[in-house]
Amino acid sequence: MTTPEALADSWLAVEPDEAMRRDIEANRSNVEWVEAHFGSRLRFGTAGMRASWGPGPACMNRVMARVAARAIGNELIGCDLGRRGAVVGFDARQGSADMAFDAARLLAAMGIPTAIIDAPAPTPLLARQLLARSAGAGLMITASHNPRPDNGLKVYWSDGTQIRPPIDRRIEARMDLSLLPVDGDLAARHAVKSLEVRSVIAEYVGAAVRRPVLDSDSRPVDPADVTPIVYTALCGVGSQTLGHAFATAGLPPPIYVEHQRHPDGSFPGLPFPNPEEPGTLDDATALASEVGVDVVLANDPDADRLAVAVREQDGAWRRLSGDELGLLLCDWLIGLAGDGEDVEANVRPLISASSVVSGRMVEALCSARGVTHHRTLTGFKWIMEPRLAHREARWVFGYEEALGYSVTDAVLDKDGVSAAVEFARLAGALAARGIGPLERLDELAAEIGLHVTTAASVRAATEAIAAAIARLRADPPDMIANRPITKITDWLDSSAPHRADLLELELTPATTDGPHHDPTTQVRICIRPSGTEPKAKIYLEAVTPNPSNVSTERRRLQALLDAIADETLASLFTAE
Repeated sequence: MTTPEALADSWLAVEPDEAMRRDIEANRSNVEWVEAHFGSRLRFGTAGMRASWGPGPACMNRVMARVAARAIGNELIGCDLGRRGAVVGFDARQGSADMAFDAARLLAAMGIPTAIIDAPAPTPLLARQLLARSAGAGLMITASHNPRPDNGLKVYWSDGTQIRPPIDRRIEARMDLSLLPVDGDLAARHAVKSLEVRSVIAEYVGAAVRRPVLDSDSRPVDPADVTPIVYTALCGVGSQTLGHAFATAGLPPPIYVEHQRHPDGSFPGLPFPNPEEPGTLDDATALASEVGVDVVLANDPDADRLAVAVREQDGAWRRLSGDELGLLLCDWLIGLAGDGEDVEANVRPLISASSVVSGRMVEALCSARGVTHHRTLTGFKWIMEPRLAHREARWVFGYEEALGYSVTDAVLDKDGVSAAVEFARLAGALAARGIGPLERLDELAAEIGLHVTTAASVRAATEAIAAAIARLRADPPDMIANRPITKITDWLDSSAPHRADLLELELTPATTDGPHHDPTTQVRICIRPSGTEPKAKIYLEAVTPNPSNVSTERRRLQALLDAIADETLASLFTAE
């Protein structure tokens, strides 16, 4: 068995990056450093592989890109998909272009026809190209919304979605570190077909973006009548594609946050390149306040997620939760689904999907509107699976609470650009009614009940978390926060639709008088270990079926969930 020290020596001999060679040489005698970088290997998680940029198989670097590409190529050939080829894309992070071209050249050297998008581009464009070219696999070099030092790899397969078991495990098994790829294993750059990014954008927009909305007289809506929005790409790759998408959709150009408009992998001035993080949208909301705009849209750095902030009546800004944004988009898209002129399409059943840790408000809406809804494991590789399994149906919408949305099946993954177009449209439609997104959420709460969601995490040693979840499985409490547990779904149980280390608990309303008395509210809790950090993640949802005052009830439910998370669930994960 190769030791970390021996692997470090082998790595140094093939490392193509001068800075990383110097790093290995400087730390070769540091036992802890060698163990951290060469003592373990990256594996596929919920959405590919991600890690800090650095040397060794525990990090992302050019050698790991080559190792992964060789494994993917061997799996393609083993599945008789090699002739269908591969397509590669990359974002603007450090090292992305070099890793992408290394991966593409290695695949080409294996006899697999390979194309690469010639400039940094959004992840949805790579996912679209995979379908457009009927390729066997797609490789996207990106760390999405991870911290600045990170990079990563997303892998798509011939069905158009991100890889799922057992393909990911088979590729991992082929990632051989005993014979590391060298420069001589790569084809010449001209052996890789270059895809001009402008053409790729045009193909994506033509497939994924609906044309201008017509008014009651079947005339295109004047863009000047559409509510303007402020947009930030957060120094990622979304601006160019979003601009083309808005123009194609007949929307006015967004007002850009100029210093965050162009790709910059160092993300200057941003506290964190993730639109979910506090402070990330501050510059965008400040600009919107300055120019008198009430809606802010943001993509994450690879533009596959969408965040939205809206101005409240008092002028304060409120960032919509992932669940609230999902409900608004689903409501809008269900309304559009019945407006088409294709009679044959209109009689096909409608389907949607969301992850189990997301709120159930979209499920409730779909039930009320006659749309079949599927609950899946976390990750869009699972959320898009119902679309593949029910080809006779029309895809309406898919989402996960972490700001991932699918508003079209022209891309079989989350897509922050086409979702931004649809939100801009729905915001305009609401403005024409004299209301905003927050008022629409209140209307929907009156229709399907008020759903409030939140999330929390408990940091502890991995072993302590595993033991706590095992204890919860073996001996669950009868009550949590004075509410009886009426149902427990263990997603490791074969009766659940796929296996995952996740427990889902449903609670009835409180049963006693006093401060805990609550005869109507239903509470749902999902608990799972994080796949990337030593902590447990807790997702909570409270539902009041018939709120008498939505604003007051929303505040009460939020306080209830905060209390359950902080005072009750955290204790379950305290090491004994």
